[in-house]
Amino acid sequence: MAYVKNNNIDTGDWVYTTRKIDSMCGYFEKGTKVKVIGIGHRGYNLRDEYGNEIIETGFDSVKK
Repeated sequence: MAYVKNNNIDTGDWVYTTRKIDSMCGYFEKGTKVKVIGIGHRGYNLRDEYGNEIIETGFDSVKK
């Protein structure tokens, strides 16, 4: 077995969604470039370049 270091994602990082992320008003498609605007107990809070936001998206929702 090998040790695999976690990919640290912090507030302010630009990342890409790993899956479709739904909300009441719309969704981010897989592969959308978004900015992490916060990190809560239920995952990342995200905003795209147009100001659309979805909060608490889970910790498996994005990658660098």
